[in-house]
Amino acid sequence: MICTVTVNPAIDRMIYLSELNLDNTNRIKDIEEVLGGKGTHVSVNLGILGHRNKAFGVDFGKNGHRIEEMLSESEIEMEFLHYEEGNSRMNYALIEDNQICTLLSEKGQIISLEQSEALLKKIYDEVQGGDILVLSGDASNSEIPMIYPEIMKRVADKGVRVFLDSSSENLKEGLKWKPFLIKPNEDELTQIYGRKIEGEEAIIEAIKDLTAKGIQCVAVSCGGNGSYVGYEGKIYRIYPLKVDVKNTIGCGDAFLSGLAYGFDKKMKFEDILRYAAAVSSATAEDNSTVGFDKERALELLDKVVIETL
Repeated sequence: MICTVTVNPAIDRMIYLSELNLDNTNRIKDIEEVLGGKGTHVSVNLGILGHRNKAFGVDFGKNGHRIEEMLSESEIEMEFLHYEEGNSRMNYALIEDNQICTLLSEKGQIISLEQSEALLKKIYDEVQGGDILVLSGDASNSEIPMIYPEIMKRVADKGVRVFLDSSSENLKEGLKWKPFLIKPNEDELTQIYGRKIEGEEAIIEAIKDLTAKGIQCVAVSCGGNGSYVGYEGKIYRIYPLKVDVKNTIGCGDAFLSGLAYGFDKKMKFEDILRYAAAVSSATAEDNSTVGFDKERALELLDKVVIETL
């Protein structure tokens, strides 16, 4: 079973513009609201692939009810805690005709120590040995500092594989618990090492260092330049697919979804990478921040180019 955790779920309001003009009036072409939050995005993407999964999280108020309604439309077992007081956050994605995407994100409702502990207990009680536990997205709204490392600490005796996709202190502290997989970008590698990490040589050096420290799989996303992945002593270069990009928000979550799907299905590793790249590219062709055309993703599988470095 794949289990996702979304500490700070949201509703993404998609605002479509011809072009964003600063310090001026902007005419909105269209508005759409979809599910927000990195963990919930992974759950929805897995649902599209027909892979049932559990989604853990905390939500509040009217927006929280809407978040749960959106989740219920997919192949997802909801394990959310709901509180009426307060309201879950809204994100605002400004999407221009030239594919420039700007995300404005609210901080989110503060999760009290008591509520955070209730979530930790729920996760511990539900996850089982062999599960994949995906910890992704913002977690700054919990009164437990660095809640992702705390989750990893609590489930350390469970035999689960943790996929950590976070940043700043949650990422750096989380490395101490040796998650099975991490998915940093170049900026997050810079946060880990405290110095600028960019370019192929520096990325490969960082991957080798992190895998040597016990992280079994390190997947570095480089946006439009593809990805580098280290696993079982090998480093793979995944080249970007040529697709009709409409929106890049959510592509990293889609890539993580493909990785989790492939590992849970016990695929050969290069096939796992193909699924991750294909799902991510299909997501880029969709206007929304979450979701993709499954048939399009399957079409792209054979077009993924992978090089072993």
